[in-house]
This record gives sequence, structure tokens and C-alpha cells, in this order.
Amino acid sequence: MNPPLRAAEDVQALRGALADGTIDLVGTDHAPHPSEHKDCEWAQAAMGMTGLETALSVVQHTMVDTGLMDWKGVARVTSHAPAVVGRLSGQGRPLAVGEPAHLVLVDPTARWIVDPSTMATKGRNSPFAGTELPGSVRATFYRGHPTVLDGELNTPAPQDSGDQPCSG
Repeated sequence: MNPPLRAAEDVQALRGALADGTIDLVGTDHAPHPSEHKDCEWAQAAMGMTGLETALSVVQHTMVDTGLMDWKGVARVTSHAPAVVGRLSGQGRPLAVGEPAHLVLVDPTARWIVDPSTMATKGRNSPFAGTELPGSVRATFYRGHPTVLDGELNTPAPQDSGDQPCSG
């Protein structure tokens, strides 16, 4: 991270701000730099870290399991608010009959050890390597199409140009 969070008070202030709505959303830069761009002198190393595969578990660990936020709040900061900010009208909405199903099914009771070598990402630089985290994404659905099943990647979802972020 740049800048890094140095003091415990800063970390707690950010968590409090997320819980009370001062901070709108949680996002990951997900910078999966190859090892050769990270294993060098600090000043020369590429900034960023992998985060996509650990983000929900970290939010559960730091926000839900501590009582700072409930799962409705997690949905707000990880789905609804990012969709609003990103102007993705087809994302982050409540379930409704006839609407496309964009879902994440989580087992909040699961525990797992972060092992970057087993992640789907090409980057291996995780500050959580070796850490036990709660929660496991069991399935994801995009427009009703399963993109993850039993924790494993599935075939690509059909593309919908109305829901795609900008490129460039």
C-alpha cells in the first residue's frame, strides 16, 4: 500500500469511518505484479499488492467479526456503493424477480489459510500469506451465470457491454 498504514490508531479510525458511512466503499487495487517487480530494493519495487481474493475475508475479519458492521453493511460497501460510484446501474441492486442475478454466496463459518501460491491471480505478494482468515466465497453468479462454483473458477460469464467498466 502506498502510503502504508503505520499506526494502530489510523487503522481503527479507517475502520470506524467505514462503519459509520464516512468512507463509502471498499475496493481493491488488486495489483498482481510479478515477483521480479517486487523482489528488489524497496524504492524500486512496484507498488501494490494482490487483494481481490482476500478482500471479503479481511472485511469479515475486521468489520463483521468485531461487530463494527453487519452483513447488510458489507453488501453496501462492497457492492451497492461501488456500483453507484462506478455508474454501473446493472450492479449492486437488491434481488428482484425478473432482474439479472448478481450474487456472491459466502460461507461465513469457513476458515482458510492464505496461500498465495494457490490463488487464481498471477501476483503472489499478499501481506496475508500464512494468515488464517474467516469466510469463504463458495459461488458467484453474474447475470445468473455461475462464475465460481465450490470455490473454483467456472467458465466466463456472458458479456454485457452496459455493465463493463471503462478501459484505458
